[in-house]
Amino acid sequence: MEVFDLTPDPKVLVALTHTPMSPLDALCELIDNSLDSFRTSKIRGEMIESPLVLISLPRVAEVDRSIGVLRVRDNGPGMSAEQAEKALRAGFSGNNPYDSLGLFGMGFNISTGKIGRKTRLITAQKADDFAIEVTIDLDTIVAAKSYAVPVNSIKKPDNFDHGTLVEISGWWPEGNANSKFVRRLIQYGVPVLQREVGRRYATVLRGDMRSRGLEARIIVNEQECEAFEHCVWADNRSVEHKTFDKIPAVMRFDSVAGGQVRCLVCTALVTPGRNTCESCGSASLRTIQQHVRGWIGIQRFDDSQSFGIDLVRNGRAIRVSEKGAFFEFTDDLKNTFKDYPIDQQFGRIVGEIHLDHVPVDFLKQDFQRTSPEWADAMRILRGESSLQPRQPNAESNFSPMYKLYQGYRRVRDFGKRDMYMGYWDEAKKGAARISREIEQEYYKKFQAKDPGFYDDAEWWKLVEQADQKPLEALINCPTCNSQNLASAIVCVVCDTILAAKTCINDDCQKEIPANALDCPYCGSPQIIEIKSPWLCKVCGNRNAPGQDHCSQCTFPNGTLNPLDQATLIKKANRNDELSISACTVRLADGSISDPIDVEVWVVSSPMNPWGLSYGLPMHFFAETSLIRIFLDLNHQAFSEFALSPEQMIASQVANVIHRAHGKLTGSHPELHTAPNIAWQIIKDRWATTMNGSVENTRSDAISFFDELRERMGTNLAAIAPDLYEELRDSDKRSLVQSLLDAHIDPTKLGELKQSGKYVLYLTNDTVAYLVKRRTKDFLDGAVWDWRIQVSSELSDTDAKDFTERFVSQLCNWLDDVAQFLQSTNESNEQAKRTRISLLMLRHRLV
Repeated sequence: MEVFDLTPDPKVLVALTHTPMSPLDALCELIDNSLDSFRTSKIRGEMIESPLVLISLPRVAEVDRSIGVLRVRDNGPGMSAEQAEKALRAGFSGNNPYDSLGLFGMGFNISTGKIGRKTRLITAQKADDFAIEVTIDLDTIVAAKSYAVPVNSIKKPDNFDHGTLVEISGWWPEGNANSKFVRRLIQYGVPVLQREVGRRYATVLRGDMRSRGLEARIIVNEQECEAFEHCVWADNRSVEHKTFDKIPAVMRFDSVAGGQVRCLVCTALVTPGRNTCESCGSASLRTIQQHVRGWIGIQRFDDSQSFGIDLVRNGRAIRVSEKGAFFEFTDDLKNTFKDYPIDQQFGRIVGEIHLDHVPVDFLKQDFQRTSPEWADAMRILRGESSLQPRQPNAESNFSPMYKLYQGYRRVRDFGKRDMYMGYWDEAKKGAARISREIEQEYYKKFQAKDPGFYDDAEWWKLVEQADQKPLEALINCPTCNSQNLASAIVCVVCDTILAAKTCINDDCQKEIPANALDCPYCGSPQIIEIKSPWLCKVCGNRNAPGQDHCSQCTFPNGTLNPLDQATLIKKANRNDELSISACTVRLADGSISDPIDVEVWVVSSPMNPWGLSYGLPMHFFAETSLIRIFLDLNHQAFSEFALSPEQMIASQVANVIHRAHGKLTGSHPELHTAPNIAWQIIKDRWATTMNGSVENTRSDAISFFDELRERMGTNLAAIAPDLYEELRDSDKRSLVQSLLDAHIDPTKLGELKQSGKYVLYLTNDTVAYLVKRRTKDFLDGAVWDWRIQVSSELSDTDAKDFTERFVSQLCNWLDDVAQFLQSTNESNEQAKRTRISLLMLRHRLV
């Protein structure tokens, strides 16, 4: 009988390397296989003492010279030759798909192949006196047109009694789709990789999976990864609710969605009662309990990005900060509505949910959301209705997410009612929000595990104090000794005058209450009207008594100076990113300076003092423990001359500290200088944000465009279909490719167009094009907080000119960032210019 040989051409193995995958996911694929070896060892009863995964990354300079090796090593049980052959075969998996993280085979070949063209695997078992070496060289395989690869028995390397080592090298050349893949991985930087690995394998690193044999330390370039921890309120915290009584800040659960019998060979669903698989005939069956376990809760602070649910499968977070599955609802007509957050841009619902039984895609980038297992889990977790209480079927929704949402969906009342930190604002006669600067300081102390901050004791103090007016001091009456409020004028018991003044009538001169308008003895009015020369607050000119207008600047008497603090505050917004709470520095004599609060406000229009034709980039007011700085970030000092606002702020604060400790100038002249103090402030406060390296700038630029797309999807959803019509043919082709890369069926583009979700997949270049094409739609608080009518004090012509200038600057800044991301040979000068443009773009975002 004639047969067809369907063995694929070896080029298929190379084609697999073009499968969309992020560099971090590729690294995680290799970590998964190491962790699975520890689980396998436990099943065999051969526990690994101190399981360890070691990751060694090449340097960027090595990659640029086409040298260097990426290594992932574990001290697991190792593999036999037969096991290694099956593990390396594309498409094969010896692991059952229900308990395993890695499936070796396909995922291994794709991840290693995307990183480099040559993969060397060395594996050794404890009982053997040799190791097995296998080399997969994609160039050789394609040239030979054969999948046969050399296998050698070699002497065990030093300090390698058992385990597996994977070495990847032979970086892809320029022009190949994977040419920059390994470079992107390295450019994350070790601290970022530590953080991200610590997030994805938090349950393994914490030891939560110890009973299942999933426990290990993971080290990247000799630096150990620490398990990520959510900063949530304690389980005993709660808010009052009219329907649910008390809603706890953390809700824990372990529910069973049902059970399934699955084949361990082909994974097919087996009819209950059968002893063999109907698909392949195997008797290797497994009853899978569909446990949905974990917790959801409330983060101690809200954030525009850092919220959402981590979805974990067998110890690895498949989805980090998942929002769509929980905070969006799709009705029967396929209309998608955003449930959270809807009345603000910040969220605080977080969680960690284990869905070990729910299948994932073959690259483990997402769960299979069309599977019945996913549907059952979502039904338990968030119910089958919108989270909003007045929407259809919400009355029958008793899911954990629905209940938590009702208690914590918004932050309006700071204090215990909405469980948010604040302080009593006497001017408002109520609670005000704590600054984000203080939040970040508390969070850093949480990460450092400082007592009172790691637990929520210190955080909770700020919740309790927010909506409670501080008790007023009491004083004793000198006559009857009864207690009165410190602000009392007359004793409430005996009428003794506690705060007195002397009657202005020379013939009377009696002591009367300080607030008396008329003397109770002689009846004389206590208000004296004195006409005297007055100083103009605008220009400082001294004017004659009775003169209504200043003789120099012609402004009416009483007109405030345009640089008056109260006037500036009315046209400014506080910037928490540039402000500093309790700023201190180490002085030249080793002591620490007194803390100074630095408030930075960004004005919405120029600061023009009378008599000058130009505006000021900065103006400040200094008190004993407070410096209030006003910045005009549209000033040419920032937009054209590339001055950094951080440097300007640090310089001003340094001058204040330098003058306050002037005596140190004589004893330490080389150390006690304003520039040295300014450098301390910059290093301590903005070491990360001011790092202007090409790598950091690229990362910030990518993050900015991601944020811009998110804001477009939320704030411009109503006009999204109109924006789509503006797209060029090239933009639409790029959009389709982005959908394919994200594993989204392009036939759903019509739905995405109507909902506005397609904007999340637009390229950076397309976003910049739309902003320039329809700039007006992006202003007036839609994406950028720029009002077309800039100020009532400006004429229509001036307002129009001012807006046109801003629009032109906006488009230029956006072009700078987009072109930087397109560049393949970025310079430090380009990075510097791009960072300035990013600053200007960000400070007016809604």
